[in-house]
Amino acid sequence: MTSPHSLRLALVAASAPALALLSACNVVITPAPLLTRADEAGAPAPRPGLWRFDGDADCRVDESRPLIEWPKCGAGAVLNAGTAGYFERGTGVPVWTTQPLILAAGAPRIAQAQVKFSGDVKVEGATYAYAGVRATKLDDRGRVVALSAWPVQCGPPPLAGEGGGAAAGTAKPLPGLTMKRGDPVCSTTSKSALREAAKASEAWAPNSLNAHWVRNGP
Repeated sequence: MTSPHSLRLALVAASAPALALLSACNVVITPAPLLTRADEAGAPAPRPGLWRFDGDADCRVDESRPLIEWPKCGAGAVLNAGTAGYFERGTGVPVWTTQPLILAAGAPRIAQAQVKFSGDVKVEGATYAYAGVRATKLDDRGRVVALSAWPVQCGPPPLAGEGGGAAAGTAKPLPGLTMKRGDPVCSTTSKSALREAAKASEAWAPNSLNAHWVRNGP
């Protein structure tokens, strides 16, 4: 299943790391990006700068400190037009990493990030995952300064006993999504199917991830 920390890293609207390790089930993935910068047209952009992504109630972060000094649980990222940067924190020295960031227009908006999977889910090659996003606050220039996000799922999450196991996917994939029998993830080539899945998935995420703008630089 998805841990709160790995989910924060997986959601591009959250910390958007290109090489984040995602251990998740019942989520929509694609081998190539479905969304481009053109899909962002007409929607407010996130305010550029340092963002903090909540979700770990026990994490204590002094937001006045430089990002490199934040604890790993702090889930901070620097968002700019079309990109997101973060510190890859493994066992060694933190490494600054950037990746493309897409936040498509629409209701809800959809974030797209390249991710890596670990744990129960085994996926080869480049993989893109998606999150539904709603702006919850704009600044006086109309830029997004707070948002909520949730993973785009394949269908209703399986109940205990429905397929079982930590890597179980839905028993009822939504229209336009393809899922091989026994697979814990699904895929699509349709933007409209992705949008409908993002809408439905909001009800299946009781604890949306919240994020807010902190300051102009890291």
